[in-house]
Amino acid sequence: MKNYKLLIMKKQPLVLLILSLLLFTNLSCEDKDDNVPVEEAPLTATNYIYEGDLRIYYLEAENVRLNDNIDVWVQVPDNDPGYNDAQENIALAYAEIDANQSEISAIPSPAEAFFIINPILPPIPPSPSPCLCLDEFNSIRNIVFLPGTDQLSLTIRDFNTESVLVGTNNNSTVNMIPNTQNTGRYQPFAFEQPGFTGLATLNIQSDSKNYSILVNFQNLP
Repeated sequence: MKNYKLLIMKKQPLVLLILSLLLFTNLSCEDKDDNVPVEEAPLTATNYIYEGDLRIYYLEAENVRLNDNIDVWVQVPDNDPGYNDAQENIALAYAEIDANQSEISAIPSPAEAFFIINPILPPIPPSPSPCLCLDEFNSIRNIVFLPGTDQLSLTIRDFNTESVLVGTNNNSTVNMIPNTQNTGRYQPFAFEQPGFTGLATLNIQSDSKNYSILVNFQNLP
């Protein structure tokens, strides 16, 4: 009888150890199910540009150009041989402005589309502006695609020398933004001249779109 009690006492620590391990395993599994780890995207407010912002700037600049043309065409008198052409151009311009405005309204912000922080842009310089351009920080190292964009080519050239500062193509690396069900994409890039400041021409080729804008790169404050 004494040997039997001794055997039970020896087994008790082993049983307690097994029960503890089982309890720890169950709790760990529950924690995993209830608290799924969230992977953070390596995107900050100052290290990326958004294709949507570039597109919006381009479309707004186009609308300014079209309105300037309309101001000229409306001055054509009805007895002028070019009156009918001017009226047709006015109608086409208004239709293009409406289409551009509809596209602008449909472009979501990065926060809305991918739940990431929106990029910070440099403050707009006081009037008169030194250029009709988009101000950007030269700390950018990524471009976030618009929803639905699969591939994108980005080229940035020094406005004065036309030397290539950034060049990507359809074969360049494209990363997924975490926690977006593979709908969020971004493309890393690097400047050939780190710390570049000044004017540059930025060209985007994305799906059926191909457009260029003027950018003024500044240092972070």
